[in-house]
Amino acid sequence: MSSQISLPTCSCCFRIIMPNDKCVKFNCPDCGEHLIWRCESCRESAQQYACQKCGFEGP
Repeated sequence: MSSQISLPTCSCCFRIIMPNDKCVKFNCPDCGEHLIWRCESCRESAQQYACQKCGFEGP
Protein backbone atom coordinates (compact mmCIF):
# COMPACT_ATOMS: atom_id res chain seq x y z
CA MET A 1 0.00 0.00 0.00
CA SER A 2 1.39 3.41 -0.94
CA SER A 3 0.28 6.85 0.14
CA GLN A 4 0.60 10.10 -1.74
CA ILE A 5 1.40 13.44 -0.18
CA SER A 6 0.04 16.53 -1.87
CA LEU A 7 2.40 19.47 -1.49
CA PRO A 8 1.09 23.03 -1.73
CA THR A 9 2.13 25.41 -4.51
CA CYS A 10 2.90 29.09 -4.32
CA SER A 11 -0.15 31.19 -5.27
CA CYS A 12 2.13 33.55 -7.22
CA CYS A 13 4.68 31.47 -9.15
CA PHE A 14 3.01 28.04 -8.70
CA ARG A 15 6.29 26.45 -7.55
CA ILE A 16 5.89 23.44 -5.26
CA ILE A 17 6.55 24.37 -1.65
CA MET A 18 8.70 21.85 0.17
CA PRO A 19 8.25 21.19 3.92
CA ASN A 20 11.37 23.13 5.05
CA ASP A 21 10.91 26.11 2.70
CA LYS A 22 10.52 29.55 4.26
CA CYS A 23 7.00 30.34 3.17
CA VAL A 24 3.79 31.76 4.55
CA LYS A 25 0.19 30.65 4.34
CA PHE A 26 -2.87 32.67 5.22
CA ASN A 27 -6.56 32.88 4.44
CA CYS A 28 -7.60 35.40 1.80
CA PRO A 29 -7.86 38.84 3.44
CA ASP A 30 -11.11 39.52 1.57
CA CYS A 31 -13.24 36.35 1.66
CA GLY A 32 -11.32 34.48 4.38
CA GLU A 33 -12.12 31.14 2.75
CA HIS A 34 -9.25 30.36 0.36
CA LEU A 35 -5.80 29.45 1.69
CA ILE A 36 -3.01 31.42 0.00
CA TRP A 37 0.57 30.14 0.00
CA ARG A 38 3.56 32.38 -0.78
CA CYS A 39 7.13 31.19 -1.24
CA GLU A 40 10.05 33.15 0.18
CA SER A 41 11.06 34.53 -3.23
CA CYS A 42 7.58 35.87 -4.08
CA ARG A 43 7.18 37.37 -0.61
CA GLU A 44 10.52 39.18 -0.77
CA SER A 45 9.86 40.57 -4.25
CA ALA A 46 6.21 41.46 -3.40
CA GLN A 47 4.75 39.48 -6.30
CA GLN A 48 1.01 39.81 -6.87
CA TYR A 49 -1.24 36.94 -5.86
CA ALA A 50 -4.93 36.35 -6.56
CA CYS A 51 -7.51 34.47 -4.53
CA GLN A 52 -8.94 31.62 -6.58
CA LYS A 53 -12.28 31.93 -4.78
CA CYS A 54 -13.13 35.66 -4.86
CA GLY A 55 -10.48 37.14 -7.19
CA PHE A 56 -8.95 39.46 -4.53
CA GLU A 57 -5.44 40.56 -5.55
CA GLY A 58 -2.73 41.58 -3.15
CA PRO A 59 1.00 42.10 -2.88
